[in-house]
Amino acid sequence: MTITAKVISKALDDSAAYGYRRELRLKEVRRGMLVAPLFFYITLIFALPIVLMLIRSIEDPEVSNVLPNTASLIQHWDGNGLPRDEVFAALASDVKEAAGNRTLGQAGSRLNYAIPGFQSLLMKTGQKISGTPIVNGMEGLIQIDRRWKENRYWLALRDASSQYSLFYFRTALGMSATETTSDGRGFYFDVLARTLWMTFVVTSACVILGYPLSYFLANSSEALRIKLILLVLLPFWTSLLVRTTAWFVLLQKHGLINDVGMFLGLWSEPLELIYNRFAVYVAMTHVMLPFMVLPLYSVMLKIPSTYLNAAATLGAPPLRSFWEVYLPLSFPGLGAGILLVFIVTLGFYITPALLGGPADQMLSYYIAQNASNFGNWGLAAALSVLLLVVVGAVILLFARLRTTTYTQEAGQ
Repeated sequence: MTITAKVISKALDDSAAYGYRRELRLKEVRRGMLVAPLFFYITLIFALPIVLMLIRSIEDPEVSNVLPNTASLIQHWDGNGLPRDEVFAALASDVKEAAGNRTLGQAGSRLNYAIPGFQSLLMKTGQKISGTPIVNGMEGLIQIDRRWKENRYWLALRDASSQYSLFYFRTALGMSATETTSDGRGFYFDVLARTLWMTFVVTSACVILGYPLSYFLANSSEALRIKLILLVLLPFWTSLLVRTTAWFVLLQKHGLINDVGMFLGLWSEPLELIYNRFAVYVAMTHVMLPFMVLPLYSVMLKIPSTYLNAAATLGAPPLRSFWEVYLPLSFPGLGAGILLVFIVTLGFYITPALLGGPADQMLSYYIAQNASNFGNWGLAAALSVLLLVVVGAVILLFARLRTTTYTQEAGQ
C-alpha cells in the first residue's frame, strides 16, 4: 500500500506540475497575443522604413543594369590612364543597346551626380551610335566626343559599376568633388553642421525660457496653475503650419511688430525680421517650448518644498540651495526636455523653409529637395541616415550621462 500511495502521489505531483507549466505557457501566449499588434505596428511603421532607407542609401544599380558589359570589365581597370580597348568596345555596344531600349537616361542620371555633364555626354554618344554599325573601340568614341579621352569620366564610370557603393555617403560627407563649397569642404557636411548648431541654439533658448516658467508653474497656486497649463498646451491645438504663418504675419516688413515699433518711435524704418536666422530661431523656439516645459513641470511638481527649507535651515543661501538641491532633483525633467527638443528640432523643415533664407535651411530641406525635386533617392536616404546616426549618438550620450550620474549618486 505504501508503494502504491507513493506512486499515486508522484503521479499527482507530475500532473500538477504539468498543469502548472501548461498554465504558464498559456499565460505567455496570451501576453504574446496582446503584444503582437504593437510589435507588428512598430516593425511596419518604424523598423521596416529604416531598414529600407539604409538599403537605399547604399544601392547603386543604375550603371551595372544599363551598361552590364562595361561595368563587368571596368572593375578590373587600375584607374591609371585609359582603360583597355575592349572596355571602349563594350561601352559602345552597351550604349547602343541602351539607347535602343530607352534606358540610357537612367545610367546618365546616376553618372551626372558624379560629374555634371556626364548625362549629356552619354546621351550624345547614344544618339551618334544608334542606327549605325558599332564604332571601333577607343578611336570611335573619341571621335564622337573628346571627353572620352579624359580619365575622370572613366573613373566615375568605374566607381558606379557596382550594385552597391558608398557614393551617396561620400557625397553627404563632403568626400565627393561635385558637392564642395568654395573652401573645399563638403556642402552637405556644412549643412549638417549648421543644422546641429541651429538645433543647439533652439534647445538652449528653450532651456533658458522653459526652466523658470516650469518653476513658476510648479510653485503657483492650483487655480492659477491650471489656467497657465492650458496656455502652455494651447499651441498643440494649432497646426505647425498655422503657427509658423502667424510668425510670418508678425515679423514681415509691414507686420505688427514693425508697425508697433515705428509707432512707439523705437526705430524709424522697418527692420528685417524675416527671411533670416533670427526669424527661424524665434519661431522654432515658440514651437518647441512646450516640449521643454511639460517634462520639467511634471518633475518639479513632485519636488517637496521642504528640501529647500531644510537647506535654508542648515545655513545655505538661496542660490546655493537651488544649485545643490533643487537643480539636481530637476535633472530627469531637464534631460528629458533637452532630448525631446533636440531630436524634434533636428528634423525641422516647414519653419526654416517659410521664415528663413537660403543660408538658414536645415538638412531636412535638402532631403526633401533631393527626393522630390531631383529624384535622387540615394542621396536623400544617405542624408536621412546621417540624421538618424546623430539622433542615435545623442540618445547614447544621454544614456551614458544618466548611468554615470546614477553610479556617482550610488557611490555617495
